[in-house]
Amino acid sequence: MPMALSERRGSIVILTLNNPEQYNALGGTVLRDLSAALDAALADSTVRAIVLTGAGKGFCSGAQLIGGSTFESGAEVGTLLRNGVSPLIEKLRGSSVPIVVAVNGPAAGAGVGIALAGDIVIAARSAKFVLSFVRLGAALDAGTSLFLQRSIGIARARALALLGEPLTAEMAETWGLIWKTVDDAALLDEALAIAQKLADGPPISLDLIKSQIEFAWGSSLGSALDNEATAQTRAFVTEDLREGAAAFVEKRPAKFQGR
Repeated sequence: MPMALSERRGSIVILTLNNPEQYNALGGTVLRDLSAALDAALADSTVRAIVLTGAGKGFCSGAQLIGGSTFESGAEVGTLLRNGVSPLIEKLRGSSVPIVVAVNGPAAGAGVGIALAGDIVIAARSAKFVLSFVRLGAALDAGTSLFLQRSIGIARARALALLGEPLTAEMAETWGLIWKTVDDAALLDEALAIAQKLADGPPISLDLIKSQIEFAWGSSLGSALDNEATAQTRAFVTEDLREGAAAFVEKRPAKFQGR
């Protein structure tokens, strides 16, 4: 069975990390299977939103400690990251389709980076986030050195990274690391509801907004303003914009087609 499952729900695809015995650790073919499933979803023009979650009691525990080879790789670990985890993080972050991450249990190490690479992150109340790298004598990876400090500030990011202490889902919400915390039993339904709202939205607009936010992270105000003008120019020639404006005036739901 694949170590990343794909399930279609209308215009939404649910991707599920499927290594539950290891709390969805990144061993075996997890990275390869998730990347392939993500590629397939992104290649399908009828997919309008993606939900990413984990099977069993954990979201993703990072590198596999038992039965894995990561911790035997030595100096080759950099190559493994550049060929495996890093491309996946960039693919998730750069997806033209919005991604909702439903953190169903502990996210540790690289699992934190995978979770935060999504666009909207929600978590079960029982979930927690642990930058476990320091506990293993390792350095940060999977984008955590960037995601954490830009989400919650450098002081909190530094303390979480250096101490390796777990952060509860509710505190992650309070600090602004994730969008919201929900009851465990309601997690998938809530994720699907958010994904459906995104799926019903204007695809071109959503892609432009995602790209704008990414661009602005490392830009000056002038560059961000110029990028906004360029993006708005593209948006204003779409049929979706005319439909959205008409729907607003007519006080009805818009029907966006991605054109």
